[in-house]
Amino acid sequence: MSDWRIEVVSSGSDQHIAAVDPLMGAMYAEMREQGPVVPLMDGGARIWLDGIRSGLERFGRLSIAISDGQVVGFAHGALKLLPEHQGGARVGHVTHVHVSPDHRREGIARALITSLDEWFQAKQVTSTEIHILVGNEAARAFWERLGYAPELVQYARRG
Repeated sequence: MSDWRIEVVSSGSDQHIAAVDPLMGAMYAEMREQGPVVPLMDGGARIWLDGIRSGLERFGRLSIAISDGQVVGFAHGALKLLPEHQGGARVGHVTHVHVSPDHRREGIARALITSLDEWFQAKQVTSTEIHILVGNEAARAFWERLGYAPELVQYARRG
């Protein structure tokens, strides 16, 4: 077990934000092994990071885990609004969570989610949701341990 800490990236110019790029690539590579998923295009992580920079701490939170000076995990959460016919309430959406394989089972993912939960609570969300791949049993077990329950199944047809 290593020493690690969680930090919130509150500025798009934070020096650590670039370190999320390869972690996102690794996350998508793992996702491909678990089932069909829309792939991350070349440069996709950079495009995503560029897209969230200006809304950090207003519309989304990016939390990172740092161990021995290296970013070893990240989680991002964003605000969504329910449609008016469902009351228009604020909903938290965990968009991405990834911890490097050599740093798993240390409590890092849980700590990253706690950071998002604190932000969601401050933003007065009424519920929080996450999408996981059907074949990712480890993720399913993790989220259920955190009190999440299955709510819907999404189907997709490509092409």
